[in-house]
Amino acid sequence: MVQSFSAFVADRLGNFAVTAALIAPMLLGVVGGAIDLYVFENQENQLQNTADAAVMAVATEAGMKGWNTTTAKQVAESVVSANLVDRFAGATFQTEVVIDEAKRRIELSLTQDHYGYFFLGYFTGSPQITVRAVARAHGQAMLCIIVQAKSGKEVFKISGKSEIRAQGCSTYTNSKHPSGLAAKDVSRIVAQFSCSVGGFRGRSINFSPLPVTDCPIIRDPLALRAPVMDQAASSGCKFTKLKIEKEIRTLSPGTYCDGLEITDSSEVKLAPGIYVIKDGALKLDKMAKLLGHNVSFVFRGKDAKLELKNDSTISLVAPEDGPMAGVLMYVQPISGKVREFKIESRHAEKLLGTVYLPGDKLTIGGDKDGDGLCDALPAMPLLPCVTDVGTESDWTAIVAHQLDVTDGVTLVLNSDYEGSRVPVPAGLGPNSTSVSLAE
Repeated sequence: MVQSFSAFVADRLGNFAVTAALIAPMLLGVVGGAIDLYVFENQENQLQNTADAAVMAVATEAGMKGWNTTTAKQVAESVVSANLVDRFAGATFQTEVVIDEAKRRIELSLTQDHYGYFFLGYFTGSPQITVRAVARAHGQAMLCIIVQAKSGKEVFKISGKSEIRAQGCSTYTNSKHPSGLAAKDVSRIVAQFSCSVGGFRGRSINFSPLPVTDCPIIRDPLALRAPVMDQAASSGCKFTKLKIEKEIRTLSPGTYCDGLEITDSSEVKLAPGIYVIKDGALKLDKMAKLLGHNVSFVFRGKDAKLELKNDSTISLVAPEDGPMAGVLMYVQPISGKVREFKIESRHAEKLLGTVYLPGDKLTIGGDKDGDGLCDALPAMPLLPCVTDVGTESDWTAIVAHQLDVTDGVTLVLNSDYEGSRVPVPAGLGPNSTSVSLAE
């Protein structure tokens, strides 16, 4: 009896083992297939989101070098790289862009292939995933100043005897406050037009023409480029707390940690490239000069600053190509704090490119109290506090969270866009377009 029972158990176990051996691959396939399906759908959604972001970036950037397929593909690949590379192990991505300039329409396809699915890869074919996105560009305006703060009094302020000359382009203030734009004393803004979402403070003598009010809020035209510019900025320190005194010297691109100070009649020339000012100030004073062509600055870290004193001279031209094309200065925003970056230089006639402070305040000039003397240089009474910005530039553009133009400043925003080798970023100058997904 015992033997019979043992034989029965052995027989049943044997059958179970055979059954399990037959069923296990099927169960494994079902589980693996379910996981694959979840991963596949997640990846398809991420690819679609990336394709949407890429085609919007391409449409926004289309004006940089014209509606050019090569430029468009480079922009698209940069966005794809920033969003997808290294996220899906082993996968490859291919981007194709088709441009219809007449219809101001861009179609982008993004494919993924060679991802190591457990089971699904046998059925997906090649490429494994293909998504499509279409965007259109709309409108045209000549914007050269955009002050982005959506609330607050006098977020764009000009005072004293200062003047903004922008006859070939326009200014825009996003603040909903009735006095979001303010022109005080005998200051003056001369532009194609000035537009304010809220209202303005000032008299007819302060504006030519008077600002238009109740304008719609406009988006940051460089927001889609910011991740690409962030990625292009190096991180390792090339120098730490570098101070240059009484020297003629050439600097090379890289990260300057804890600031860069140029003083005591030094003259510094910058080799072409990107200069990252990390956790410190770019400071010029005591007759120092800073010269550079095909250069851009990225300010990084909560302690980053710009202090160009009134007795300094700058002559700077933004890059003609690459990730920072057309952008002279870019300040990475930090949460919860609006910092102040100052251009007080008496001689800043050559400032060709875009000064971009999406979360911070740009102050031009050093005489906020209007007494004719630079606030930080009271010991120099024989030198009136005047600042000359942009008069010798083909074009200059400012996109800032807040903008303060103080007494004694002449800010000239030329608009010789066609005559410049430096491209104007999309959303500014002749490329001030709005974009939307079409499908």
